[in-house]
Amino acid sequence: MKLEDARWPRILLGLALVAWVVSVPVVFAAVVAAVALARWKRWPQVRVKHYFTSWKCVLPAIAALGGMGIDWLLSGLGVWMAIEGAAIAAASLVVLVFIFEGKLMKNIFELVPEDEQDMLATQLDDLDAATKGAEGQAADLSALDPAAVTRNIEARVIGQDPIVEAVLQTTFRRARLSNQHKPVATMLFVGATGAGKTELSKALAAELFAGRLIRIDCNELADASGVTRLIGVPPGYQGAEQGGKLCRDLARTGSGVLLLDEIEKADPAVLKVLMGLLDEARLTEQSTGRTYSARGFLIVLTSNAAAAEIAKVAQVEPDPVLRETKVKDALRDSGFLPEIVGRLDAIFPFSPLASRDVARIVERFLLKFAGDVGVTLESCDSALLLDLVTRSKKTAAYGIREVVRSVENAVVDGLIDLKDRGYTRAAINVRDGRVSVEPATAAAVARAP
Repeated sequence: MKLEDARWPRILLGLALVAWVVSVPVVFAAVVAAVALARWKRWPQVRVKHYFTSWKCVLPAIAALGGMGIDWLLSGLGVWMAIEGAAIAAASLVVLVFIFEGKLMKNIFELVPEDEQDMLATQLDDLDAATKGAEGQAADLSALDPAAVTRNIEARVIGQDPIVEAVLQTTFRRARLSNQHKPVATMLFVGATGAGKTELSKALAAELFAGRLIRIDCNELADASGVTRLIGVPPGYQGAEQGGKLCRDLARTGSGVLLLDEIEKADPAVLKVLMGLLDEARLTEQSTGRTYSARGFLIVLTSNAAAAEIAKVAQVEPDPVLRETKVKDALRDSGFLPEIVGRLDAIFPFSPLASRDVARIVERFLLKFAGDVGVTLESCDSALLLDLVTRSKKTAAYGIREVVRSVENAVVDGLIDLKDRGYTRAAINVRDGRVSVEPATAAAVARAP
């Protein structure tokens, strides 16, 4: 008997509703018949024993007694008695059915102490992940429009349009190959801090894989102990049952972007572990011996190694073959492991951002900060943009984060003050070398001839 056939107790209990206003014994007989049928067929949804041995049986009993009491009080009101009795009967029988189906009972997570519930859920998910980790999940990009994806990412990653187009061309081509023993693709994004390497990785995850991103900051794996974070500790050691975080994340996520940020900072022992992942999309958990697959992942490595030399190559070398060769030479001279370079499908050197691109980034964050405060930015003095872009050139070694901090320090306090004064439209001006955030209407009057 299929589980769906457990609808019959509900039908019988529904018939009891119809008979409620006729005869209480008929109701009792219908309930007994429903219980007997459920026990006879052994339907797991109808937890009769648990119901009748718990305090929850009191709920429909109170409803039924209350209904009969009100029936008695309103016995002289004719039709209202029938309406009232039907309503009370419906409520009590709905409660009874919910209890039979276990919907009003505590589940296993509610029985576990509250501070252990999240850990239990994670451990149960890990058990499922372990069973499906070996085969992995293929990446399916067939429903995506490459042209639309390219436009969306180019709007997000400023100043790197040629790289965006080349990365997506490679990714869509490799995804069509469906190789069970390879990742979707393995790529190295290399260049100066702030050029957009990490941002492009995030954009790829958002547009291609619905935001599924596993990020490993390799500066946290600067010694050999980082291996245990990826693949777990050896059997017999404390924490062996937890497995390797990267192994479990791969199985739990299924497909997406695996970002190995600042790969040059990882310890050689960590890089040795990652080689099998780059080459065959396989990672073996040290604590359990299970193998996990990354065949559904686009693996992206980022690096700042030899950034100055690579920036020059990216700017002056038009031939793509020569450009990649010179970039590989620069990486090798900087100490980058040839074994890693040899396992990459493509290397993309990022050019430093042009001044116009930095201005676009400044504009984006000006609008973002204004939106966060709750103000619409109507205009901005070009002197502020020029000043912020100039500062970015002086702090280029610290990347775009320094530009964001400069924007925040320059305008956010003024935007907050404007909002507190009740204005919702702002104009940013520079007066006597100082930034002034003003109501947009007042600024327009001040600029009028």
